[in-house]
Amino acid sequence: MKKVFRSIINIPKDNSPTIPQEELVRNYRAFVASTIKPEDPSYIKLYTWIEAHFRDHQELPSIILLNSRAEKEGDEGVIAAILDIPLEKPYIRSDYREILKEKFEDQCRENLSRTIQTTWAAASTGTKVGKKEIKGVNAAVEYFINQSRNFRMRDTSIKTEGNIRSSEDSNEVMQDYQKKKDSPNEGFFTFLDRIDITCNGLKPGELMLIAGYVKQGKTILTTNIAYNGIAQGWNGLFVSLEMNYQEMRDMFYVLHGCNSEWYNNSKYKNLVGKISYDKVTYGLLSGLEYEFFSTISKDFPLHKDFGELYLYQPTEALTPSKLEMLAYDYNTRLKENGRKLDFLVVDYVGRMTPDKSDRYGDYNIDLNSIIKRLKELALVFDNGRKLRVISPFQINRTGFKEAEKNDGRYSLTALSNANEAERSSDLIISTYWNENMKKAGIIKIGCLAHRKGADFDPFEAHINFETRQIRDFIQQKTGEAGGIQIIPMDTP
Repeated sequence: MKKVFRSIINIPKDNSPTIPQEELVRNYRAFVASTIKPEDPSYIKLYTWIEAHFRDHQELPSIILLNSRAEKEGDEGVIAAILDIPLEKPYIRSDYREILKEKFEDQCRENLSRTIQTTWAAASTGTKVGKKEIKGVNAAVEYFINQSRNFRMRDTSIKTEGNIRSSEDSNEVMQDYQKKKDSPNEGFFTFLDRIDITCNGLKPGELMLIAGYVKQGKTILTTNIAYNGIAQGWNGLFVSLEMNYQEMRDMFYVLHGCNSEWYNNSKYKNLVGKISYDKVTYGLLSGLEYEFFSTISKDFPLHKDFGELYLYQPTEALTPSKLEMLAYDYNTRLKENGRKLDFLVVDYVGRMTPDKSDRYGDYNIDLNSIIKRLKELALVFDNGRKLRVISPFQINRTGFKEAEKNDGRYSLTALSNANEAERSSDLIISTYWNENMKKAGIIKIGCLAHRKGADFDPFEAHINFETRQIRDFIQQKTGEAGGIQIIPMDTP
């Protein structure tokens, strides 16, 4: 902690500061943003003095002033700390952030050790945390999940402050641009042209909600987007709070039977998009259909160009903290195979439960809190690498009634029960159909909000209720001889 404090205190030499006040302020703000907490009582008191001085004067105090106050109060511990601090080397900018990161990791290790000890005590004999007694395995696991979030979700490598006229930011902005230029394929595309052309793909750190009323195709569109994601090579985790594991798995295998690559297979090309989800569910496939479905199931593991997709069905209430633990767990599994978690799907956010510490008791307020946590997870995941988060979202009945009167066009009032949906989301897509559209196999997709650019006009896409596949009315695929061929919707 001496290194940390050396770089936020004005320590003059030959009547001149060893660190300019501008840099001291920069360091101080980085320290505050880092969530590092002094642990020694002397440093805690010293920090409160520094904090109060900065609040009143908008500058960092000199060590002479701090020593004078310590002597006046007769605090020997603070006096001893003040004598030790100048012996350390001062740090600024990136060097200082590295020191903060090192200290943060030290504190995380210490907190983890204490958390594990308390968790074990709670699981084995029971223990008291504050005024609350926790005992038993379930209570211990809940405690561990809640406590571990403090050192899972914070990282000082994420820049949150700077001066846009500084040389540091001048250099960083071009470095960031070069990274984007060198990695142009960060976009996660839906393969629905109107969405992809407008939004250029979902980027790491972004939250996409798929909004619609009850039984309006939210989950179907979500599974299509997830399948198209792994077809692009992205790795995902699909957490379902509505379907069981087998239902989810069957849906993705049926969707794989709709992949346009199968048109190149002379034996099965007439069955592409014809393997019914219900037939798979109830074991009613014909002989050739069964043979094709068996080939589909064997083909999935052979697709080395595909990303991984983990499916998970929680057996108990899913809180934001538990979801974060799942994301980190599956990211670790992927890293063991040289991959990483690129996107997370929660089907759906409205069925999540707030953590006990965040529970307010009002559904709408709790829902807003959960959406905010999803966005936070997207932004700070994996040491600031970020994550794409996708979730269906149920709009209110009033919004649906208005859409019925307005040719399937929703307005943002449809999200009024969760204002955080509009604030935190980078993209909100809407789904709609009426009975006539459903009979015709048509779904209308609209854009309620797009934070980074223009909205797209609502458009109609084809939905096959037997396979649960959604696609544009003009579909493209790679031809046998290379190039692009147009596949009309009535392809046999």
